Amino acid sequence: MIIKPRALREGDRVAVISPTTPAATDAVEKAEQRIRALGLVPVMFPTCYSRYGHLADTDEKRAADVNHAFADDGIRGIFCLKGGYGTMRILNLLDYGMIRQNPKVFVGFSDITGLHAAFNRICRMVTYHGPMAMSSFGKVKGGKVKFEPYTYDSLRRNLFTDEAPGRVENPEGEILGSLVEGKAEGEIIGGNLSLLAATLGSPYEVDAKGKILFIEDIGEAVFKVDRMLTSLALAGKFRDCAGILMGPWIDCEPEQREPEGGSDLPLEQVFRDIIVPFDKPVITNFRAGHIFPQITIAFGTKVIMDADKKEVIFTESGNLTL
Repeated sequence: MIIKPRALREGDRVAVISPTTPAATDAVEKAEQRIRALGLVPVMFPTCYSRYGHLADTDEKRAADVNHAFADDGIRGIFCLKGGYGTMRILNLLDYGMIRQNPKVFVGFSDITGLHAAFNRICRMVTYHGPMAMSSFGKVKGGKVKFEPYTYDSLRRNLFTDEAPGRVENPEGEILGSLVEGKAEGEIIGGNLSLLAATLGSPYEVDAKGKILFIEDIGEAVFKVDRMLTSLALAGKFRDCAGILMGPWIDCEPEQREPEGGSDLPLEQVFRDIIVPFDKPVITNFRAGHIFPQITIAFGTKVIMDADKKEVIFTESGNLTL
């Protein structure tokens, strides 16, 4: 059984936290305006304003913001300020028992995958892989926020309603592809490939058994994508999953090999070498992750994927907790 937090309502107070890297003050101010423009009341937590080298604050203080946001009865949801790096360092410092007893809408992507994986595996709680407070889906100018319509609509359909989104179509002009045909159904989980690979061997590694595994990444050379996919394969994730939903792979390009000449394999060939032999349905170019427009995914909810028809349908929302 998985717990689905109560949907957000206009006027709800939501925490904005930075469990990863620091941000400039003006960027934090714009992030606050974006959350307010969603019809919510932002409560900016201390890590939004602090800095500890390449991190927003010490591990203890970043973990404290996460714990306090869940423990505060006056907070109805939690938006991560940004991605970057740092969630792995706080996973052992979180109060998962308390978090499970206080399920709340939790939103973020990229490095936030570490928290998605932990909350799914340890707390069995639905979380939302979607735009963060600093994400550019809302342009701030002159005190006003103009949202990119597709990303905004997808976010609201997930966060402000208890109903499953149903069939989810890519933004106009972006076509779903297929590497392996077939149909699969299961709970969706996953996120950023780098984080999924980094959690292997820990109590927080993704449980892929019978699930739809979503994966994407940005800025990784093809040979590094190869290495991380191979790690998932060796750990049995592609063997265990029901199907694979591939996101965009932004700036994941072959690296030139000098002085010996040549270059990395094409990215799609790596997919064919490592993923296709498992003979699980594979849909490609599902536009969630490091891209705008961006689809919001409710991790932990049920999905039907049909790689023959190239369809992705979100069907069940989990158990509502008031």
